[in-house]
Amino acid sequence: MNKRRGRWIALGLVAAALAACQTNSAPEPGLDATVKVSGASVLRAVSPGLVFGANFGAWVSEAKLGTAARDLILALRPSVGRFPGGNMANNYCWVTQKVSGNDHLVWEDWSWGTDVRGYLAFLKTIGSVPMFSLNPFDHAIDGEPHSAVSEAGALARLFVTEGFTGAFYEVGNENDGSWNPMLSINDYTDRFILLARAVKTADPAARTMGPVVSSYSMAWIRGFLDRLAALGATDLLDWISYHHYGGWISNSNSNGIDLDDPQGLADELVTIRNELDGRGLARVKIAVNELNAAIWDTGCTRDQFTIKQGLWLADALGVAMDAADAANVWIHLHPGTDPHALIDSEASPPAPTKNYWPVALAAQALSAADPRVAVEVLSVDVDLASSALTAYAARKAGAGLGILLVNKTDRALAVEVDLPSIPRNASGRVIGAAEYDAGSGPAVLTVAIESQRLTLTLPAMSVTGLDVR
Repeated sequence: MNKRRGRWIALGLVAAALAACQTNSAPEPGLDATVKVSGASVLRAVSPGLVFGANFGAWVSEAKLGTAARDLILALRPSVGRFPGGNMANNYCWVTQKVSGNDHLVWEDWSWGTDVRGYLAFLKTIGSVPMFSLNPFDHAIDGEPHSAVSEAGALARLFVTEGFTGAFYEVGNENDGSWNPMLSINDYTDRFILLARAVKTADPAARTMGPVVSSYSMAWIRGFLDRLAALGATDLLDWISYHHYGGWISNSNSNGIDLDDPQGLADELVTIRNELDGRGLARVKIAVNELNAAIWDTGCTRDQFTIKQGLWLADALGVAMDAADAANVWIHLHPGTDPHALIDSEASPPAPTKNYWPVALAAQALSAADPRVAVEVLSVDVDLASSALTAYAARKAGAGLGILLVNKTDRALAVEVDLPSIPRNASGRVIGAAEYDAGSGPAVLTVAIESQRLTLTLPAMSVTGLDVR
């Protein structure tokens, strides 16, 4: 049985209880699986727009942030937009709109891209709030010194002036990785404290995030929390932020996309939550601010832009609804040749990639039209292993239930969905291999209603969203 909700959300669950969750009655004859949605067991309330947050890059021309990009982003239902984009954060001076290499010696003019004011203007068109990755390094440009602390405070003041009180501020990006200017855990934490104080002085409602590690690294997370505690500064931390990529795919290995990996993400989130609770930091939230099915080495295309990537993305976002407080798929606008891109920024106008549609379907299934409005995440039991089928459900105020089903098998599955009440109507949309390859969006899926039960057939390797009213 895939009784994920009780296993992932109930913290401190013992091994014996986990074992007990692995037994359940077989599905009825003629069915491959039964999915039971509990209306009484509400796991938590979550803002879906944070889980379906956006990642933006300063390298995208402002000319690309027009009506087409706006409408595509709106359909993904974000309520937060991260900027200036990944590794650039440690080498980006927002005041001058210049970018350097890791040595911070030569600074190039990036005025051809999106600057901070253009970023904020675009956020206003999509109704989202900023999540900014601050440069933690002091630097000099043309002989003029730039203080990271001063520029962080100035940015927070600008955000407040622009109407963005309570914005999100990450400090640095992946300083644990050799591809970035590296800091030790202690040095990073010391910089975090200085920048966090600066933004909170400018905006007491500001929400700060660290240590922004490149992967699930409890050594870094614990070391960061230890250092904060030793310096009496845990009050400055509002969010733990880290990144999750499903794997490394290279011509030097035989790796492919692992469709079981999202369940590993769930276990990571439980471990971090336990760590925070054990330290008396239950108020601190968790964000997975970069997430995708894999990182691809140069020249390797294995599993790129395949239905497997679509399944991974939808499943990981379902997991995030269950167990994270925020998540951002990497990356939204980017050249369409990049397998991580959701929207091809080089098309005129910007156009969805194949990976756009599974993310959009998951977001629309599990959030209402206004993604800022919290939804109730419901307990769901599935009598197939999570390696075959996963399911997620949310109750949306005034908009019924949304259910997301991910069939990871290479065969169609006849499924019964047991509901907490008799619906007036139910409709389904599906992305299988054919829809994914066509890149044209989901197809209508027939759903039969009998009392409190829905019956439907999930195509092989597919993502299905159900709207139940």
